[in-house]
Amino acid sequence: LATDAAAAQAGCSRRDLLTSVLLYRHSARQGDASVLSSSPLYPTESVLWDPHGLPPGRVADGGGDASLSLPKMGARFLGAADYLLRSQRLYRLESAYGIRADLVDAVRRMDPSVRTGGRSESSYYAPAAGEAESGPPSTHFGGWARMALELGSGSVDRPGLRIVRVDPPRLGQRAPRLVAAELVIDL
Repeated sequence: LATDAAAAQAGCSRRDLLTSVLLYRHSARQGDASVLSSSPLYPTESVLWDPHGLPPGRVADGGGDASLSLPKMGARFLGAADYLLRSQRLYRLESAYGIRADLVDAVRRMDPSVRTGGRSESSYYAPAAGEAESGPPSTHFGGWARMALELGSGSVDRPGLRIVRVDPPRLGQRAPRLVAAELVIDL
């Protein structure tokens, strides 16, 4: 009866629920070495902005109140592979926290605002009679930051970042073999 309630809560049949539980329980787990070799050294975008993975404390000034935590070990003995895996996870969390703090600080200093038809979105005045809003919305940066630079749109008149080529991944890999991009900066 408890499985019927759990299946109804999950939105599947009892048979599908029991099959999933059995597969999960008896499937082969990834080893620590394969987890280490398949995970990137630096954090990805999903790790940077995940509120459950990183505490969302005061990131801008670097004085976050919460500490970075790792999953509990349980009754496992801390061997060499366990130590390396935990060290790598902690390094990724610490670097993600620092990168996110730098990004938040740079965006705050750049003071972005959305403009529609040449007018700021934060304007309190409505358009005058007969004045139509023209053009797509664009982002305007009112400030500057030492570690940030506005990129163009990629068009001919405003050069910016353009992806030139993406090669398929090698056999057994998940990431592309080569990503070639062209970055044009107008100083």
